[in-house]
Amino acid sequence: KYFVILYTIPGMLLMMSYLNIFSTIILIVLRKIIKTIRKLSNLNRMPDVVEQAIVLWVSLLFLCSYLLLMAALMHLQNKDNDSFPQSLYFYVISMTTVGFGDITLIDHTYLAAIRVLFVFCVGLVLVSLVFNAIRELAAAYQRRLVEVSQRIAMKTLAVAKQHRLNHSNAIDNGEEKLMGVD
Repeated sequence: KYFVILYTIPGMLLMMSYLNIFSTIILIVLRKIIKTIRKLSNLNRMPDVVEQAIVLWVSLLFLCSYLLLMAALMHLQNKDNDSFPQSLYFYVISMTTVGFGDITLIDHTYLAAIRVLFVFCVGLVLVSLVFNAIRELAAAYQRRLVEVSQRIAMKTLAVAKQHRLNHSNAIDNGEEKLMGVD
C-alpha cells in the first residue's frame, strides 16, 4: 500500500511529462503538415488563429477516429457480450481515466491487457493533444486580440494628435469662433 502511494507521485509526474512531450511532438508535426499544404496551395497569408483552429479540428478528428476504431474492434471481438455503444463507452471512460468499472473486459489474457494499455496510452496522448490544441488556439486568439487592440489604440492616438494639431492651428489663425470655442 505504501509502495503504491510512493510510486504514484513520480509516476504521475512521469506520465504528465510523457503526455506533454508526445502531444507537443504531434502538434509540431501537424503544424508542419499544414504549413506544407499552405505553401503548396499558395495560401501564404493564413492567420495564426485559422491555422490553430485547423490543428484543433484535425486533432479532434484523430481522437474521434481512434475512439471509433478501437470501439469497433472491441465490438467485433466480443459481439455476444458488448454492443457498439457499450464498447465506445468503455473506451471513452478508460481513456479519460475515469474508469467506473461498470464495463470490464471479459478476456483476461495478457494480449487483451496489452491492447487496453496501448489504447489507454495512445488515447491519453490524443486527449492531451486536443487540450494542447485548445490551449494554443486560445493563445492565438489572445495574440490576435492584443494586435487588434494595439492597432485601435494607435489609430485613436493618431486621431487625437491630428485633432489637437487642427485645434492649435485654428487658435493660431484666430478661428476660435468658427470652431465653436469662445
